[in-house]
Amino acid sequence: MSNKGKLRIYYGCMFSGKTSALIQYISEQNLKSNEFIVLKPSVDVRAGKAVIATHDGKTHDCIVFENEMEILEFITPFTKLVAIDEAQFFNKVILSDLKRILGKGIDIVASGLDKDYLGRPFGLIPALIEFADEKIQLKASCTNCGEQAEYTYRKVDNKVLVLIGHSEHYEPRCAKCFSEN
Repeated sequence: MSNKGKLRIYYGCMFSGKTSALIQYISEQNLKSNEFIVLKPSVDVRAGKAVIATHDGKTHDCIVFENEMEILEFITPFTKLVAIDEAQFFNKVILSDLKRILGKGIDIVASGLDKDYLGRPFGLIPALIEFADEKIQLKASCTNCGEQAEYTYRKVDNKVLVLIGHSEHYEPRCAKCFSEN
């Protein structure tokens, strides 16, 4: 009987280093290229197609995942790790697939925003945190006061939930500075 895979989640606000931690974790595993897959949601077009990127320029090749795709189609007998960036944008229906992957003894590492710009739980992340073996909350520095930030403040007046952007749209805020706006 095979061992259960482990789920590790990096979560926090924008600019907290989630994708950097994900890329570093992947490289530390010393896996061959056919032993892991990296997925990102199709909605995230900031770094271009088929690549995940950090705000400081680190990149890693990936598969652009559309909601109608099946994660299990990408799993081979050699797969040891599935890495997911911007997991908050993935549909919650993939939870059962992720549990099946873990049941095959394959590890999963994911990163994503735990709160939306209104401070509410965001997408798939709360569910991943709930059943993760390792939960790593990352924080940024508050743009206003320099304290530890765990909120993403939207600087532009746009009420859509998903507004893909960088520092032109968002900045990290501590709880005090976030609640003042």
